[in-house]
Amino acid sequence: MKKITYIKSVIIYAIVVVMALSGTSCGGLRLHSEKLNGIPSSEIWFEENNYHVDSIPALVKKTGEDYKILLLADTQLDGAPGRTRKALKLVEKLVELTKPDFIVALGDNTEWFYSDIMAKKLTKTMEQFNTPWSVVLGNHDSEGRKGRAWYGNHYEAAKNSLFQYGPSNIHGVGNYSVLLKDEQGNILYSFIMMDSNVGRKYESGDGYDFIHRDQINWYRWQVKGVSAAKYGQYNPETGKVVPSICFFHIPLPEYADAAKAWKAGEIDSTKVTGENREGVASAKVNSGLFDVMKNLKSTTHVFVGHDHVNNLSVQWQGIWLSYGLKTGPTSYFAEDMQGGTLVSIGQDADDKSVKVKIKYIFVKD
Repeated sequence: MKKITYIKSVIIYAIVVVMALSGTSCGGLRLHSEKLNGIPSSEIWFEENNYHVDSIPALVKKTGEDYKILLLADTQLDGAPGRTRKALKLVEKLVELTKPDFIVALGDNTEWFYSDIMAKKLTKTMEQFNTPWSVVLGNHDSEGRKGRAWYGNHYEAAKNSLFQYGPSNIHGVGNYSVLLKDEQGNILYSFIMMDSNVGRKYESGDGYDFIHRDQINWYRWQVKGVSAAKYGQYNPETGKVVPSICFFHIPLPEYADAAKAWKAGEIDSTKVTGENREGVASAKVNSGLFDVMKNLKSTTHVFVGHDHVNNLSVQWQGIWLSYGLKTGPTSYFAEDMQGGTLVSIGQDADDKSVKVKIKYIFVKD
């Protein structure tokens, strides 16, 4: 009996050691290793900070041409060779079909135990296009061996990536912005990327997290700052506000409100496209970001992922709420709802007004 007990003890000890070395345990190695956890950003943000437009990465729209952004959603590379290969091949096919100027992955880019290795595979694929690209983080991205900060460090270090870790004193990893300018240097659009975080405990049980108040304050600062940089002031009533597009992973609660109104036939058919085949999996509380968006009158579009068989795009209370089409046969999916989303930004030759078009690119596995 003692011999059996000893053998069991040895086996249990070996398992604990392996978990510690892999970074999955709650032991000291995971808690204190920068190699496993990553290094938090040195950037600190306060509302009193001045907005420095020259410090914001900028992309350039060529005169007379639409600026094309390819959105990928929920690639969820999980380490399974067949699924991973198919998902990355689908990404390559989408880039070949759309020839984008900028590529944005809308979170849950990777998942499961070897998520860090999958992040390297995704980065290698993105880098081969020699096209500016970026990501936001989803709830699955950092569930493996490495901490969330590690993924921020990794994506920030890639040559063609515009990802920025963002301020370390507000919630999330990857709150940052990118500007779109014309060839004369005039700001056309602000792209605001945010971390919709992971999960939290509510009184009613576990659920998805929300975009926190400090992030919302940072968003407000971005909108007012870029508008003042272009016009000398922020004043939406006189048109002195730079339009913006927001990208994050988990949908706002208003996505469910819009879907409900659409199903009830309360939305004009010209202001909706796509469909929802599942419910909207948002946070259990509404932190108020959408109301702030409406009040600031800057954000024209919001793009998210998260719900794999939804691709509804609907104008709700003046703002387009859109899903990115799921990219690849990973996790759960529908064979006829795989592909990417092409966002085209054009400019009228006469009045210089800027228009955004959305097209879903379906690619079968």
